Amino acid sequence: MGSNLPRRAEDWLGAFVSRLNAGDLAGVAELYAQDARFVAPTGETLVGREAIREVLAELIAARAEMACEVVRAIEVGDVAILYTDFTGHRRDAAGQLTPMSSRAIEVLRREPDGGWRLIVGDPNGRG
Repeated sequence: MGSNLPRRAEDWLGAFVSRLNAGDLAGVAELYAQDARFVAPTGETLVGREAIREVLAELIAARAEMACEVVRAIEVGDVAILYTDFTGHRRDAAGQLTPMSSRAIEVLRREPDGGWRLIVGDPNGRG
């Protein structure tokens, strides 16, 4: 397990966007730790990969397409924090494109096999 995980913390974001844009729900969900926390747009903190998977499934169902940039990455041992900017769009119920953007904070943990998984994600952590 973990062989499909990014080997460098700063590569996590590219893997996320690539898998999300491809509609690969299982692949994008694999990037999250089982005990991950995710701040939903409502401000509620979702607990666990399965709860987060529902948000990811909604993005994929809306045919979201995103681009990203790692603004800053700080790594300390087996933990890293990424400051990232996302831009893109999703489709609403009528099929019209709706723009999306966020200035996120992600905290990652290195797994025993060397791959990185998200443990805390806040898409709007930087406003």
